Amino acid sequence: MNASRKSHFTNAKRHLAAGILAQARRDLRRFHGATRRVERELYRDAHDWVVSESCRWPFSFRNVCELLNLSPENVRAEVFRDVSLGAFHYWSRRFGTAFRQTHLSLRQAAVSVRSRDAAEIATLAHGLR
Repeated sequence: MNASRKSHFTNAKRHLAAGILAQARRDLRRFHGATRRVERELYRDAHDWVVSESCRWPFSFRNVCELLNLSPENVRAEVFRDVSLGAFHYWSRRFGTAFRQTHLSLRQAAVSVRSRDAAEIATLAHGLR
């Protein structure tokens, strides 16, 4: 297999692994406390997958974490913390994180623009001397 095809295959595996992990997180959040049998089974399947230590299946929880360079223990803790928060607190926390990241990005952009403007002013001032 040539290098570009191997890279594409590896990226596809990572996308699939990320999708599997995201689906498990959604199922755990959505079906936590479910009363319908089918929903309880979806929750139980996701829960069993996350707590499993098995590496037999190529997309077992541990193998997915390894493929995504994530610590299984940290991912487990985060997943179950999200489940215990409930929907309102979960989305509030997610929104707060997104807001902070956006705020930091905007602050960095503003600092970058000010630095560039200061450099241009210094260059112009130096040329006037």
